Amino acid sequence: MVANSAVKGTLVSFLVGITELNVDTTEIVGIKKQKSSPSYPDVIPTQMVVKVAKKIIETREVNFLVKFCPPGIVIVEASVNLESILDECVFDIKRNLLVECRTILWEYHGDPYFDEEYSVYCVSDYEGDPEDVISGYKGSIAGLLKTERIPLDEEEISATLQYHIKYSQDDFTVVEWDGAFVFDPRGDFASNIELFEIANLQLLKLRLLEHELEGRLEKAARLLQKTTAKKIPWLKSREIRRSLREIIQIRTESILEFAATERNINLIGDWYSARLFDLITKKLHLEKWKTNINKTLDALEDIYSMIAENFSMSFSTTLEFIMAFGWFALLMGYFLLFFLELVYKK
Repeated sequence: MVANSAVKGTLVSFLVGITELNVDTTEIVGIKKQKSSPSYPDVIPTQMVVKVAKKIIETREVNFLVKFCPPGIVIVEASVNLESILDECVFDIKRNLLVECRTILWEYHGDPYFDEEYSVYCVSDYEGDPEDVISGYKGSIAGLLKTERIPLDEEEISATLQYHIKYSQDDFTVVEWDGAFVFDPRGDFASNIELFEIANLQLLKLRLLEHELEGRLEKAARLLQKTTAKKIPWLKSREIRRSLREIIQIRTESILEFAATERNINLIGDWYSARLFDLITKKLHLEKWKTNINKTLDALEDIYSMIAENFSMSFSTTLEFIMAFGWFALLMGYFLLFFLELVYKK
């Protein structure tokens, strides 16, 4: 990557994590959008300010913003102004910001195994068409987006930069899995960053749901093995019914949440925010996550249906055995009475 000192900008790195703490805050994050947008209420999830702080990291002043998005989501955002946002040292700066964000997230008892990190490179100090800037430093931009220090092949650079959106004549946004470059001479970055955070929030929720379903799938597989081996106790029937109800509830909640997200995006329509959010979700593969989750739910339902069927057959067989044993005992009783009657008559 070729170092460059001409392009100034702001690096914004954030972490989205989960917490079980009841965060006490009432101040709602207010973001003024300079681009036209609809006025539908509650389309974008509410974010509330928890903490604002400044800290010096390697001689640079870094601004930290902690936000709470109910229920149970904490977003830690760090931003720093850079004289050269395409310089080689930005890799290390980004890493340091994320380390500090993760430290703050732990203060809110965030789960270290479940968080999403993302970085947005914001550039406003330019004139004219930003594509002129991009064409001159496309290798550096692609390298930062992929967090890759080695020089990238031209084909890989082109593949990285093709996921972009251009709304006005002088703005440009490139989206990648790990980060994004936003060029806007008006400095309208906050609304874009909000969309990146919401998309990563959805990705985190999908990861959590898939993790929960994988645990249930393993448990169901063990239970199915027991029913096949006729080792399942009768008292497990209540657990089977409860598990089936929980799976139905999870599927229902997932369908409702997915539908609500799609409805909100449809309300925004073809506005800039909707187009950008659609691009972000494609790069984060959110639809594939949803598809995999639905497949896992289908597999769970099939397994528990087989468990219930095996249990029903096993229970019916047991009842038949009990009835046969009862008839045998009854016949033995009659035989004993008949024998005693013969002995008594003699």
